[in-house]
Amino acid sequence: MEWVLFVSLLWVVSGTPTPPTSQQVLYFPSEERCRQAAEAISAEINAPLEGVHTYGRIVCVHRKK
Repeated sequence: MEWVLFVSLLWVVSGTPTPPTSQQVLYFPSEERCRQAAEAISAEINAPLEGVHTYGRIVCVHRKK
């Protein structure tokens, strides 16, 4: 069994949304490692950028091989 991290992002730059993007980060050996990666990505998403609002959804999913 393994863990997969899904990240979906949307940026709003000067009031105009960009097309959403999604990314998969595959194969974490444990839920803890996946959640640590999710927390690190969340911290980056929440870092302020002037004129930019970043919205993200980050989910760890358990996957059977």
